[in-house]
Amino acid sequence: MKAIKSSLFIAFSWVTHVCASLAAEEIKYPPPDGRFALRITQPKDDEYHPTVELIEKDSGKVMVTLHSASNTELFDASESVLVWSADSKSVAYGFQDSPPGVRVVERGALVCFWNGSGFDKVFLPENLPVPDIKFRGGKGGYEKPYGGGVKPLRWSKSGDLEMSSEDEVMLRGKTYTGVLQFTISFDAQHHASVKKVGKTRPRCPINEKLMCLA
Repeated sequence: MKAIKSSLFIAFSWVTHVCASLAAEEIKYPPPDGRFALRITQPKDDEYHPTVELIEKDSGKVMVTLHSASNTELFDASESVLVWSADSKSVAYGFQDSPPGVRVVERGALVCFWNGSGFDKVFLPENLPVPDIKFRGGKGGYEKPYGGGVKPLRWSKSGDLEMSSEDEVMLRGKTYTGVLQFTISFDAQHHASVKKVGKTRPRCPINEKLMCLA
């Protein structure tokens, strides 16, 4: 009887260990045709080293690895998003390219195009538009950056990608945030270029809006 109890305890401990180490999986952001999706896989004991993939939804086949768990830097997958074109053949991946919990946040994006059997990954130009923030009282003093970056918004019918760019800075004890929208166009070889840049708009907390706009 003692041997049986010991065996049961060992088996229970093994099952408990396996269950604790299983990864949590989240599947979301399918395209209009429903064929693909974003899959985020996070180990239970290491949630900030996730694997982010573009997959075929029914089979689970990996089409593109967007972020690998083998990356040594911490990564917050909760900000990961897919923005699809109407024909489900173009997709923009938006992500937060900074460790979780930090004050300085950086956001980035890349694009994938369907080639008939898979997706080709395309990186956007390095020098994308940045908001031109107007400071109350003008510039002067140390500007403390709080980060920002770009975010995909939508695809136009013509195949252009509309994006937003945000920048946040503290100057003389006050925080200023600027946002602008711009458009990326792609040629036949999917080379990206900035097509149109909008004006910078301030984004302020409600209780500081009048002061920020002044």
